[in-house]
Amino acid sequence: MDTTVNFVCESLSSNESKQNPQSTTEGHEVSKRPVPPPSRPFRVYHAPGQAKAKEAKEHPPPPSHEVLYPLPPFRQTPGPIQASQTYLRTLVLERWDAEIRRCHEACKVQLLEHMQGPATHQAFMWEQIAGRWNAEKKWCEEARKVQLLELLLVAHGISTLV
Repeated sequence: MDTTVNFVCESLSSNESKQNPQSTTEGHEVSKRPVPPPSRPFRVYHAPGQAKAKEAKEHPPPPSHEVLYPLPPFRQTPGPIQASQTYLRTLVLERWDAEIRRCHEACKVQLLEHMQGPATHQAFMWEQIAGRWNAEKKWCEEARKVQLLELLLVAHGISTLV
């Protein structure tokens, strides 16, 4: 049975070498025919912890002309920054005081824009505009108080309220 297989292999290789005289190398047959793709992809299993190392060796990243961004180790949120409570309190107060001043100035500007109609209409518009901006100022003052309370609680180690 072995002789039959050898005979078939030799006859195939001799036919191939007649068609392709350059395909023989040191007595070994090298086929130049393209290998057909498999009907379905092969699954490759690696030992735990070895998959990434093997993938990196087998598939180097393709060169690209796009901007490359750092991968997750470089995108982590930085650790907490130490700052004094006085400094944080000052930042919160400055921010909300500026917000309240902005509301007061916006109210003045809007009143000046709409105070060119009849006197009866002016009183109504003044009431509407002033009411809206007073509500906005009140909301800013409440938010400032809440943020200052949060700072005070965190300073004492209280992170959640039950």
